[in-house]
Amino acid sequence: MPKKLVFISLVVLFIFTPLMILAKRGNDDTDREVFIGIIQSMPSGGLQGEWIIGDQTFSTVPGTEFDQTNGPLSVNGCAQVEFRNGVVHEIDSEPLSDCK
Repeated sequence: MPKKLVFISLVVLFIFTPLMILAKRGNDDTDREVFIGIIQSMPSGGLQGEWIIGDQTFSTVPGTEFDQTNGPLSVNGCAQVEFRNGVVHEIDSEPLSDCK
């Protein structure tokens, strides 16, 4: 393959690959729904299982992520749930003031 063709192929690859990744990520995130509320109950013995947050029931799956940077996920705490098509992708602890 001529050097000029290899160079052009690499330039195209480096320009368009990041754009395709960003486009895919954007479509993935835009489909997600967000719900925020007070944790009324959560699974005993861990984070996987059934949660009741703000009178809504959510069931986690093995791929669900949990973010506790704003404090531990606990009953009477505030949480944000990100889900798509009924599948919970992430549960995040939030400051209690976000649930008022």
